[in-house]
Amino acid sequence: MWPPGSDNSYSGNMDYGKNVVNILPSVEMLVSFNGDMTRSNKRACLLYAERIDFKELLQLRLVEKSDQRRMYITTVDGASFQELKQDQSLNVTFSGFLDNVVRMLKDCQSGKLELHLSGRDQNISSGRETHDYHLQFVEIRSFKNLVHLSLPCRSAPLNTVLFYINKMLDASQKKQFMLEQSIQQMQVEINSQRVHTERLGTENKNLREAIAENTRMLEEKHAAEIQQYQDKLAKVNEQRGNELERNRRAISGLQAQIEKASLEKADLKSAQEQAEQRCQTLGEELSCCKSRVCTLKEQNDKLQGELANARKQERKLEYKIEDLKQHTAELQEHIQKGNKEKANLSAELEAEKKILHTKRQALEMASEEISKANQIILKQSQELLNHKKTIAWRTEVALQQEKAVQAKDSLLTLREDELREARITIEKLREEIPQQLQSMRNFAQSLEQKYSKQILILKERLSIPTGKENRR
Repeated sequence: MWPPGSDNSYSGNMDYGKNVVNILPSVEMLVSFNGDMTRSNKRACLLYAERIDFKELLQLRLVEKSDQRRMYITTVDGASFQELKQDQSLNVTFSGFLDNVVRMLKDCQSGKLELHLSGRDQNISSGRETHDYHLQFVEIRSFKNLVHLSLPCRSAPLNTVLFYINKMLDASQKKQFMLEQSIQQMQVEINSQRVHTERLGTENKNLREAIAENTRMLEEKHAAEIQQYQDKLAKVNEQRGNELERNRRAISGLQAQIEKASLEKADLKSAQEQAEQRCQTLGEELSCCKSRVCTLKEQNDKLQGELANARKQERKLEYKIEDLKQHTAELQEHIQKGNKEKANLSAELEAEKKILHTKRQALEMASEEISKANQIILKQSQELLNHKKTIAWRTEVALQQEKAVQAKDSLLTLREDELREARITIEKLREEIPQQLQSMRNFAQSLEQKYSKQILILKERLSIPTGKENRR
């Protein structure tokens, strides 16, 4: 920060102090002071590097650490930078110049370069009274030192020195004030800790007294317990002696058992030898079994090949079975159709059976009437024993009636046989069945007519002799 009121402070129109930027933190380094250009001595100095943010202006400030009144200032603005550029053949702009200055300062800090502050010649300084020193960045070499950059430098006036000293004093006073506040806080904390330690001391005394009383009580209790334990130990020792005697007896018994076990061990060794012989025989049998297993494996491989072939054949058969299933499904459909037709025919046959059943019932009624007539004939035969002719005639009639009944039975059996044959030949004779049924109906009607006529004739004949007897 530049001090106000100086010649080169640049604070005539605005406050530059707010725009000052430190391009490098304050560093302590050794600077070589060459007074007569022959003798050189190095001193510890503090280096401050600053620039103004919105203007091309650089300031380097060297302060001796041992005597801060000795201050050296290097100021580079736009005009002085152009002069340096011409005098020292610089090929950079002002921003590049700043970057290179920062780099060289870091090299000086690391030891690659050195800072030399040398006095100017009197002939040159007569023209420029303000700058009486050169600040040089020097690279030390074995043959000749190489100067990278030489900047004009001057000793700071008293007001600037006082300004920076006052600034440092203000900073130190602020630090001292902060330290005093922290010291006061620490004293308050120390006082509180002292009070706390006093409280802890009183509590510690009380605890010590309580501990002493507790130790006394515990010692008394422990003494009583120790006496009890001693009594118990005496009893335990007696029990232990008894147990030792028992253990001795048990040991003698165990020794006898050990002798028996040794004998058994010898027997076991002999048995083990026999078992080893058996193991050898079993090993031979195992070798034989292994050879058999090899042969069985070969047979198994062959069987697996045969199984693969059989599986292929099974797949072929499965395909054939699927085809046959389809064919059977079609046949089942045809069978279902035939069953439906058969059901229709069976319904027709049942209807015909019902008709025949009614006819049979009519014939049974006729046979019943005939039986009644026979009863009448028997009664008349008993009454008309004297009339042999009439009896013979009646017997002939009865024989004829029996023959007629037998003929009817034979006809019925024939019709049943024909029905059985018709069931077999239904599928072939579907068209002929109605005609045959009609013929059978006509035949049955003719039979009924015949038998009805014969029955009427018989009734008339039976009624004739009764009239003659009445006449007699």
